[in-house]
Amino acid sequence: MKKIFFIVSSFIFLLFILIFTTIHSNSRIDDFFKMQKNISDLVLTNKNFNIFMSSSISYNNFDLIQKDIFKIKSIIKQIKKSELLNNELNSLKPDFEHINKLFEKKIINIEKLKSSSAVLNNSYRYIQTIYEKSPEAKLSKIYTKLIGLELNSEIEINKLKTNIEKIKIKSDFEKIFIEHAKNILFYYNRFNKLTTNIKNLELKSKLEEFEKKYNNYSYVFINDLKLVLWSIIIIFAVSLLIFLYYYSKIAYQKIQLNRFKTAVQNSDNIIMITDYNKIIKYVNDNFENYSGYERSEIIGQKASILKSGLQSKSFYKNLNETIYAGHRWMGEFINKTKNKELIYEKASISPIFDEKGNILEFLAIKLDITNERKIEKELKNKEHILMQQAKMVALHELLDSISHQWRQPLSAISTAASGIKLNKEFDSLDDKTFNKLMDSIIDNTQYLSKTIDDFKNFFKTDNENRLFNIKETINKVFNLLSYKFNENKIELIKNIENISIEGLEHELIQSLVNLFNNAQDATKRNLTKESRKLIFLNAYGDDTKNLIIKIKDNANGIDDKIIDKIFEPYFTTKHQSQGTGVGLYMTYEIISKHFNGKIYVKNVSYVYENIEYKGAEFTIKIPTKIKY
Repeated sequence: MKKIFFIVSSFIFLLFILIFTTIHSNSRIDDFFKMQKNISDLVLTNKNFNIFMSSSISYNNFDLIQKDIFKIKSIIKQIKKSELLNNELNSLKPDFEHINKLFEKKIINIEKLKSSSAVLNNSYRYIQTIYEKSPEAKLSKIYTKLIGLELNSEIEINKLKTNIEKIKIKSDFEKIFIEHAKNILFYYNRFNKLTTNIKNLELKSKLEEFEKKYNNYSYVFINDLKLVLWSIIIIFAVSLLIFLYYYSKIAYQKIQLNRFKTAVQNSDNIIMITDYNKIIKYVNDNFENYSGYERSEIIGQKASILKSGLQSKSFYKNLNETIYAGHRWMGEFINKTKNKELIYEKASISPIFDEKGNILEFLAIKLDITNERKIEKELKNKEHILMQQAKMVALHELLDSISHQWRQPLSAISTAASGIKLNKEFDSLDDKTFNKLMDSIIDNTQYLSKTIDDFKNFFKTDNENRLFNIKETINKVFNLLSYKFNENKIELIKNIENISIEGLEHELIQSLVNLFNNAQDATKRNLTKESRKLIFLNAYGDDTKNLIIKIKDNANGIDDKIIDKIFEPYFTTKHQSQGTGVGLYMTYEIISKHFNGKIYVKNVSYVYENIEYKGAEFTIKIPTKIKY
């Protein structure tokens, strides 16, 4: 009796400790996720501010902006009061105080932006109304530039201001128009200055850094909880085993079954159980959240009720063959919710057997990956846009090259034809002269035809790998760009091994054109006309039979502050009218994704013909089976 009393008392005591620890842990978990949500809300609300800053003339709901300001202040107030920040995360407190000060400054500037934006919107409406009533010709250009002020970065505000002040006012309409035009220029400048001040705060990066530090703390937090919970669970399990020793195995199994059921019911995954004929027998709470179906609506229905119709019969045939053969199936579903919305699910379906090995049921465990697929689609669309931009640049290069290479033979054809006509008019066209001039026309016509044949293969759109010779490929690139090198007096020093590789030749040509253009632009930009301009190309196979292509110039290299950014999309060191910033990015994408290779750049110093030079060296490494 005493033994049982001791066991029961110990069990109750341990249960009390477990409850206390659980409550305390839940409190910590609530504080942790509440803090995490507050930080995420700060990040999202800051993005709303940045969206508001992106346009000075578009319509903005100032009430929403004001709500966001109140929201920021409320969140910061909650974080300041957080015991988690003041106790466990005391090391992050200085960072948060700094963020708080930055938000205070940003809110002050946002308030000023609101007033500037409101004035701008009013003035734009006034000048539009005035112009519609009295569309004077002398106001037309001013009106057009004011309307396109934000859309056209090339408009010079000071020049526009001067033009406005020069207008001679002849009517009240014109007077009001001019006043509002000046008002627009003043507040447009003010809006841009305020926007620059806000950007200089670098609040976004500070927030991201703070969020990252906080998330890093989650590992420590979770490990601490794991340690405590595991310790309690182990002690509790031992006590439970001792306590259950006095009861039957059936009772023990029921307890374990209930624990498993609770875990499944509260799982973050979508869990569904069907019978042998795929009639739904069980779904957990998360299934209801994602599908929109109530449990009472779905139980007893066929699993096919979720089908979207976007997956083939062969897909479901393979699924059925796998699970009815007693194997686990893994794959992705495109299903639909009760509201007919598409949902992407990563799923694992396993058969459940009885004691004799017969299939009784099927257990499906699914994870919603809809957001991930949407993000992937957006990334692919962005990549497609960048690729199209890069192709347009390459097409421009091709047309430019053709025009230069056609100029001389076309001139020769024109001269020969004029000579035939002139000699004919003066009755001095003998057979020798006629044949000589006709041969010139034929030779130049054949040259033009050959040029077309050469260039039409440069940028094929087929995606089939084929064997091509790297020396021939590089010579095609030189033929395309030779006129540029001649015009800019650039010397090409090349050393190319006779190597054949398998891949997409036209994409490698596009990548090399981008690199050579980058090199020749750098020499043109950084060197004087009198300076010697050099570009070196080496192509060879290394010890592991990888293709190595090195391109370097003598244009004094790339600024160390930006050298790590040159492969980023839309990053360019050129003026906006001269560069798009997609060439090197697409080169990086082609080499890394289509050739599974690597490309990198570094500044190098070297000696050539007893003279020391400095420049940028691009290296391409393509893993492939080289054929010599």
